[in-house]
Amino acid sequence: MYFWTCYPLGLDLPRSRFPWLSCWVVGLLTVIFAWTRWFPAALPVQPWDLVFHAGFSPPWTVLTALLLHADWLHLIGNLAYLVAFLPALEERLGRLGLVLLLVATGVGGNLCHGVAAWNDWLGQGGLGILGASGAISGLLGYALVRVPHARLVLAYWVFAPLQGQNRAGRTSLPLPVGVLIWLGLQVANALLAGESASSVSYPAHLGGFVGGLFMGLILGGRGEGKGEAKLLEARRHLDAGDGWPAVGAYTEYLEVAPDDVEARCELARALLLTPARPRATATYRDAYRQAVAAERWDLALDYLAEGRRAAPGLNLTIDELGAAAQQADRSGQLRLAVDLYQDLALRPGPHPVIDRGWVRLVMLLHGHPQWRLEAQQWLDRARREMSPGAWRDYLDREFMDSSVPAGRRGASRPGPAATIRTPGF
Repeated sequence: MYFWTCYPLGLDLPRSRFPWLSCWVVGLLTVIFAWTRWFPAALPVQPWDLVFHAGFSPPWTVLTALLLHADWLHLIGNLAYLVAFLPALEERLGRLGLVLLLVATGVGGNLCHGVAAWNDWLGQGGLGILGASGAISGLLGYALVRVPHARLVLAYWVFAPLQGQNRAGRTSLPLPVGVLIWLGLQVANALLAGESASSVSYPAHLGGFVGGLFMGLILGGRGEGKGEAKLLEARRHLDAGDGWPAVGAYTEYLEVAPDDVEARCELARALLLTPARPRATATYRDAYRQAVAAERWDLALDYLAEGRRAAPGLNLTIDELGAAAQQADRSGQLRLAVDLYQDLALRPGPHPVIDRGWVRLVMLLHGHPQWRLEAQQWLDRARREMSPGAWRDYLDREFMDSSVPAGRRGASRPGPAATIRTPGF
């Protein structure tokens, strides 16, 4: 005597958002099951009128049958697969894409059952169908194309009293292995269904699975899956401190996803683990410029600050440096703004951006008591090195007395934007 069973618990894939649609689908199926089980008279339609019988039911029942389940075991078994696969695919397909996948593969699976039932194939003659199994099979087919690099986490129970075994636990295996085992069982059971008089619709399972494979291929899931696999591989190497393998994997990933600015910054971090530090400097600069082009100033300033610490010498242009300093100033990152204004002031002039940077640097430093000594030093330097012109004249008028008492003209108020009115600020 030997008994063995297992159910999927999930895929070991990262997620960045809560799977609201997945929860909604699970909740909807549970509520509909409660209606069919305990409150069938609550609605003007009878639950069994929603079951799909090929050639006898209205056409729309091919869809409504997906929402019904025969009993608790049927419902719980299907929900286990939905909970395991829906969240990871919702993250990658989006909510609308996931709904389309479920509907298309579910309806396709039910139609395959209808063909088998109409022609009395595989012991399905005259049988109606209900349940989300076709759509669930579609999830497995799509996952095989889109996330073959994932590992499938399983809960299992082994009971063999004659061998003295009763074990339960969890394990994981590569997703393709788990899906192909499942597929082999479906094919074997489908071939034996006529003799075993099984009421399980294996044609719907197989039809939904093929539909999921097809949708994965036509929607470009194979290429996306390869790219994601490379990114995950790169991050594993980076976390382990393996510089060159991480650099290789990031480089391959960015060839297929060149717009991923976060991965480009991670490539720079990987390069810091290798002797190729000059490449890290250039990569930080590329990541910064890419974030600016995407109007992601939060990321751009983070990458700029990190690059300045880890790989000095980013060599931004004067205009880029001035724009970065102003953005840091406006966002309240005053220490970064001061550092950038100082770098700007050290650039050879004359240049209007440099002159504006001198003025804003002195104003920021004089506005904070902890920087007062530094402020006086930079004020003296500005008087020596600034180009003659309106900005130099403004600075001389504003700080006629180089000691600059605290509170003068509102400059001592902290914040990214001082109250002093200056042209261009």
